[in-house]
Amino acid sequence: MGPQQLLFVCFFCLFLLMLVPVTLFLLTFIYRWSCVLCGLPKPTVVVASGIMFVAWLSLVIAVGVLRTIVHAVCDAAGVQPWEAGIIVFLLALPLDLLISAGIESGLMGVRFGKGVEVWYTQRLIQLSIVAAIAFVIALIFLIQQLV
Repeated sequence: MGPQQLLFVCFFCLFLLMLVPVTLFLLTFIYRWSCVLCGLPKPTVVVASGIMFVAWLSLVIAVGVLRTIVHAVCDAAGVQPWEAGIIVFLLALPLDLLISAGIESGLMGVRFGKGVEVWYTQRLIQLSIVAAIAFVIALIFLIQQLV
């Protein structure tokens, strides 16, 4: 590996490292915003970060167990690994809803239905951001094709 490639890799790693706090801020901001939109009191940044960390850790453990079970069953049934990945993704969505809503309702002291409402609002905001980014990328691609 040449010195230019090594320098590029170092700058790329630094860039990824700098994205971590920005991503954490954005996720915490979205969670706090969804709480306000659902009529709940706005949690502090520390509380929101704690709730999101506990929900993420619980989800990682649950999806890990789910993935192991689904891949074992799919291997026994002769299903392709990429199809097992789709099954895990589709089963992880309701699992994420249950875990996140349960943790939010327990830690914030609200009903489970409010936790579900916060989860849906949070995912809707995240989906809107992803759709806006995809729209801008598609627009740039189309402009490049026309020029």
